[in-house]
Amino acid sequence: MISDIMKGAVCLGRGFRIMRQPGVRIYAVVPLLINLVLFASLIWFGYEQFSPLVDYMMSWVPAIFNFLRWVIWIVISTFTAIFIFFTFTPIANIVAAPFNALLSEKIEIKLTGKAISANSSFMQMARDSFLSQIRKLIYIISWSAVLLLISLIPLVNFAAPFLWVIFGSWLLSLEYLDYPMGNHELNFTRQRQILAARKGLSLGFGSSVMVLTSIPLLNFIVMPVAVAGATVLWVEQLEAEM
Repeated sequence: MISDIMKGAVCLGRGFRIMRQPGVRIYAVVPLLINLVLFASLIWFGYEQFSPLVDYMMSWVPAIFNFLRWVIWIVISTFTAIFIFFTFTPIANIVAAPFNALLSEKIEIKLTGKAISANSSFMQMARDSFLSQIRKLIYIISWSAVLLLISLIPLVNFAAPFLWVIFGSWLLSLEYLDYPMGNHELNFTRQRQILAARKGLSLGFGSSVMVLTSIPLLNFIVMPVAVAGATVLWVEQLEAEM
């Protein structure tokens, strides 16, 4: 398990190196630009709207709980930040899905020297990638609702932060490994089965992406780097076992 977690993390670092190689860099430009624009928009939203949003939600807190205002503020702020994080990643990937799928395909060709035997045109691949992202978004919303309920249950909610981290890592693994696996026409259900069979790899990779996403400046390049790392993980660890 520990070995798999380390392998998953290493694949993300290798993805960064591969993304910069000739013949690959050009395909990373559009995902990189999309990520830059969306992250800049998110930062602007956070700067302009986050504090007023929290203040508005605090206005609904009964006066009798005024002595707990700072605790409630922290809770509301944390849940707002979690909501932004778990909505930003799927939205960014929905917008960039066709270009990420193409980037993954070119990286796989670079790694294996073989073309992917798929019968889909670029437009078909774009449609399939978009639909896959929508299915994932529904999956994310469903499980986020469950975790939110757990977070509100006394005594049980002490485990909520750990569950959110695990879920976030699993989500990011699903999010980016969808591109190489989707290029091989594996549907979302089959993808979950494959990743569940190698939980260590999945969580190691996903948690590394989560850490990278939280680092200022580096988070601007996380999308193409994660796509590249996921493709390395697929080619070297997962595809060989199928």
